[in-house]
Amino acid sequence: MPQQSSFWNKQATRYDAAISDHDAQYATRLNQLKQLIKPTDVVLDFGCASGEIALDLAPHVKSIEGIDPANAMIELAYNKAAKRDIRNASFLTADIFDPRLEPESYDAILAFNVMHLVKDHHEVIHRAKTLLKPGGMLFVETPCLGEFTWWKRHIILTASALRLAPFIHVYKFGEPEAELKAHDFQILGARNAPEQDCRASIAAQKPTE
Repeated sequence: MPQQSSFWNKQATRYDAAISDHDAQYATRLNQLKQLIKPTDVVLDFGCASGEIALDLAPHVKSIEGIDPANAMIELAYNKAAKRDIRNASFLTADIFDPRLEPESYDAILAFNVMHLVKDHHEVIHRAKTLLKPGGMLFVETPCLGEFTWWKRHIILTASALRLAPFIHVYKFGEPEAELKAHDFQILGARNAPEQDCRASIAAQKPTE
């Protein structure tokens, strides 16, 4: 994903400043996660960016590992972890297919604002499933560009086509959930939020057998 990495390396500082200014949606997401994960959980944050969610969640889990292909994001995450003296969070410049990630080693995987940025959805979901322990949880949140107004969708897709923005997959509501079901994930909860930039939020569980 060289184009993606290059884009996010350039945007890292700006992105971190934006996400560090927590809004009500961020607080709601974090509170929901705290209710679903356990203090004994080992968590993978796929597409962790500058590590904000991973670091805020770290006090509530055994350990959390963030991965992102943009090394500038990972550098920011490490610096913030050091400043906050968070010792159970680690970060790696990598994608989800990195062989250093061991199968069935995670109790939960976070995939926030990342699935619409990948082309090989089914391969990514299959890989996430192999990394989860039996009964492990996969949390997905993604904007559904297919639900945007036509002019907003046109602007975003034009920027992507001109390589002023990264690749964007056009999801419609229901499609992210259907992808997870196709890989035998049990859907524990799903919500489509038109008022929040048309986001789909899904909690899914890997079968125990």
